[in-house]
Amino acid sequence: MKPSGKRTSQHRDHDREDRDQKRRPSHTQETSGTDELVVYRILCPDKVIGSVIGKGGKVINSIRQQTNAKVKIVDPYPGADKRVILVYCYVKHRDVMISDIDAAADDDREPVCAAQSALLKVHDAIVDALAITSDSDDKEANILVPASQAASVIGKSGSVIKRLRSVSKSFIKVKPKDPSDVTHSCAMSSDNFVQG
Repeated sequence: MKPSGKRTSQHRDHDREDRDQKRRPSHTQETSGTDELVVYRILCPDKVIGSVIGKGGKVINSIRQQTNAKVKIVDPYPGADKRVILVYCYVKHRDVMISDIDAAADDDREPVCAAQSALLKVHDAIVDALAITSDSDDKEANILVPASQAASVIGKSGSVIKRLRSVSKSFIKVKPKDPSDVTHSCAMSSDNFVQG
């Protein structure tokens, strides 16, 4: 019997998997095992989210390519005036991420992982977008931190947050989610807002 020239479904599936593997860069593949997941959630005002994403995703895609971190814009929450931007990556050794907050104030530190580098670039994009808007009265940065980690931001007797305030020359505060405030709907019930 003469072959019909059509490929079997098994061959098509195999070819599709090969093609998908070739398209997918190695840095975007999820890792597991002993790698530690580092996640940041920064809030972006609704009015500038389009500028932060960029036309056709140009700004966000550029940040992804420059840092090799994952950057995702979370769908809007009803009533919230800010959008959550999720920034994350995997790191091999967690001890590399831990930095000494008591180091010299003039010490220019490099980001310790791809997610931290991407977070700084996303923050810069938000600041740039806010500077362009006519009513740039929104001058605070907001990140979401699980309540279980808020103590690490504050420190014993407030030592860490006092040091952060001194180094950044800004007022930083940690406040819990207010369930009665509809603008807080972007946060999980166990989240705190870190504002600076």
